Amino acid sequence: MNAPVDHLVRNGLDTTNQFAAKLKHDPSAINGARDGHVALQTSVGQANQHAGAQRVNLAQASSGATSERAVQTSKDLEKEVQDLLDESAEIERAVAEAAETLHVGEIRNDQVRDQILREIASSMKALAAVNGIQPPESRAAAARQILLQLQTKIGQLTGQAATFTEETLGKLTGLGQRLGGSESTSASSATTSVPQAFNNNGAHVSHGGGGGGDIGGGGGGGYAGKPRLPVAVPPQPGSGVGINLPGGKTVMAPNETAAKAVRAALSQLGVPYVWGGTARGQGLDCSGLTMTSYQDAGLQLPRTAKQQTVGAEVPSIDQLLPGDLVVWSGHVAMVIGDGQMVEAGDPVQISKIRTTNAGQQFIGFYRPTG
Repeated sequence: MNAPVDHLVRNGLDTTNQFAAKLKHDPSAINGARDGHVALQTSVGQANQHAGAQRVNLAQASSGATSERAVQTSKDLEKEVQDLLDESAEIERAVAEAAETLHVGEIRNDQVRDQILREIASSMKALAAVNGIQPPESRAAAARQILLQLQTKIGQLTGQAATFTEETLGKLTGLGQRLGGSESTSASSATTSVPQAFNNNGAHVSHGGGGGGDIGGGGGGGYAGKPRLPVAVPPQPGSGVGINLPGGKTVMAPNETAAKAVRAALSQLGVPYVWGGTARGQGLDCSGLTMTSYQDAGLQLPRTAKQQTVGAEVPSIDQLLPGDLVVWSGHVAMVIGDGQMVEAGDPVQISKIRTTNAGQQFIGFYRPTG
């Protein structure tokens, strides 16, 4: 297995393995908890029936204020016991529903994993057939196309697995809220949901051209956590730094670091896409472009796309400024202003800002400089 395919395999399967870990549960423990509630209901129910019989006997055998108070106390106790029985029955139903939800989630995730393995096997056969293509110089392009198609498919599949997992965790959160009467959001759903604002205010939703995945930088699409970061503070009027875009328009970056990063990224227009590439002027992948561009500006970013959610979060698309990053689970691009971004497709190119990319999970907008 060559390095690009090995990287896709590891990242694709690692994603579904992470989902499997989230859905992992102990069926015997769940069954034990459910059986425990059944036993509790039986025992408490018998006690409740006995208390009811004793109350009737008390009412028949005595009279007066003291007897009435005792009978009322017995009624109150019976009601509390009945409330306990109702709550236990609700917990029993919730435990059974949670077990079924987790079981279904595991099955769906396993199905996605099996499909990823089938896609990989099919692509390996296709790559083997590339060796027979004539003329020989066409083989590299054919192999690259096969790998890009495989990456897109894995991104779509892991995106599906992410959806299944979020649905499962959402159902479990709903069960917990139903039992506890809470409207709070679980930590898991809070870190993975994307505010609606990210898809409003004129965001382009087409896949766009040349949005190659972060193949060399740990991409693969699918699920990724959404970090909790401070919201980016808009720069004060007149404090920005000007950038001249290729079309002749001048835009204002929030600071000198962001401006330098944008200029550095634009200097790579036309550079070929290379798996894991960080060689400026020779070959770059998506996170290689953003990392080295900010590196030239004096700011070190993490290597992979989904790790470049640093600095501060930009709450909506209409607040984006040059130098901001658009991050997916397996791709990243840099905003340059005027509704555009620069990204390492094949080659490095300018595209309209969008929030979709080959079925990958959109994480959000980030300002590395805060």
